[in-house]
Amino acid sequence: MLKDGSNLIVHLAPAPVILRIATLTARVRVDPLPYLAREVALVSYLAGVGAPVMAPSDLVPAGPYVVDGWALSAWQFVEHQPERVPDVRAAFAALDELHAAMRGYPGELPWLNPAVDDFDRALAFALALKLVGASEAADLTGRRDSLLDELRSVAPERQALHGDSFARNAVQTANGPVWLDFEDCCSGPPVWDLAILVRRDPQPGLVAEVERRYGRPALNAATALRVVQAEPWFRIHEARLEQGW
Repeated sequence: MLKDGSNLIVHLAPAPVILRIATLTARVRVDPLPYLAREVALVSYLAGVGAPVMAPSDLVPAGPYVVDGWALSAWQFVEHQPERVPDVRAAFAALDELHAAMRGYPGELPWLNPAVDDFDRALAFALALKLVGASEAADLTGRRDSLLDELRSVAPERQALHGDSFARNAVQTANGPVWLDFEDCCSGPPVWDLAILVRRDPQPGLVAEVERRYGRPALNAATALRVVQAEPWFRIHEARLEQGW
């Protein structure tokens, strides 16, 4: 086992195959298969054009499929340095390369899904478990709706996106960062992905570069929307750790 978090990540050593099994995400999303299907389709395309991604497995069917009630997908193991999180500047450059490759993706992806349907699912789950109250849920939804409108106005661009592009969703290899965990992939303005990355490590030069490309209002709106979007998931993960789900 490599990781037990939102999903269970298992390396089928000695075979170079990684299984990503929807565990907590399946509870929250009810039906995780559409997320996994979008991920496999997008990353299959990206691997085919040479983008820096962990490719679907070529030894077993990538899926997604369901085994004994568990939704999962299969990926190629990437030799990497597990103790290292990619440097944010290197991750920024790798994200630019990824965005360039994703502009050609011909498939359909839902617009800013992490902050739309997925947010609604996570908030409903948190509300059912009393991790948020009704008034707070209403406030979060109202803020989300307002920020979505604002971001659509100041950043109308639309292309395929990673959706959850902080540096820990990449691994450090001898050839630089390689992106993985695309289950939040969506369409929308590139500033969404860049805001997620620089929010974790707001180096002035990188923040200035995002502002130069898209403007400060777009970066501010995307960052504020990310904060709201992540709040239900933060509550869910906090409860999982405290209660030992």
